[in-house]
Amino acid sequence: MVQNIFFDFNGTLLDDTELCFDAEAQLLKEYGLPPVILDYYLDNFCFPVKKYYEKVGFDFTKLDYKEISEKFFKIYLAREEKETRLYPLVKETLKVLKENGYKLYCFSASERKILEKQLAFFGILEYFDGIIASDNIAAKGKLDYGREYIESHALDTSKTIMIGDTYHDFEVAKALNLTPVLVNFGHNSEKVLLPLKTKIISKFSDIPEVIEKM
Repeated sequence: MVQNIFFDFNGTLLDDTELCFDAEAQLLKEYGLPPVILDYYLDNFCFPVKKYYEKVGFDFTKLDYKEISEKFFKIYLAREEKETRLYPLVKETLKVLKENGYKLYCFSASERKILEKQLAFFGILEYFDGIIASDNIAAKGKLDYGREYIESHALDTSKTIMIGDTYHDFEVAKALNLTPVLVNFGHNSEKVLLPLKTKIISKFSDIPEVIEKM
């Protein structure tokens, strides 16, 4: 029986794919690299993000990845509030899950203060029993602080699922012994997710029913 639900943020709760794609297109243009189409992004986006940047042409033997990353976040954060939104029925679904007794956690690769600000801005911070994120933008990876949180809070991983939108979320869930559930409307296409042979959801509002059946 499921007791705990981990939610990835970007691409799972937050519809920010177009902004991320556009910000990266802006960087490609700035550095004189050929553009890519959205389908390519959805089929190839991966973690670490540096690996994806290399796929689209950035040569980090000549360029500073930190500089590129900082430019991306500057573009993203300047436009986020106006150009991103929660997916349909996210808030209502989180409310239903809380009322049904599940413990909800937001689990993101973001820096904690940025993530908490985002959750508050979109009006969903109150639904989460815990925020699992980095205390330093250059600190350990998502897998590391996810494991630390699970151990320090004695969560039963056999009763915990993780809902994400990427191949990487699947990998993290498996590494933490969580049951992965993926949405097909985020940063990876269904073409990437289908071979993983895990539950895939096409509407956020379907989540309560899917969990009830698990």
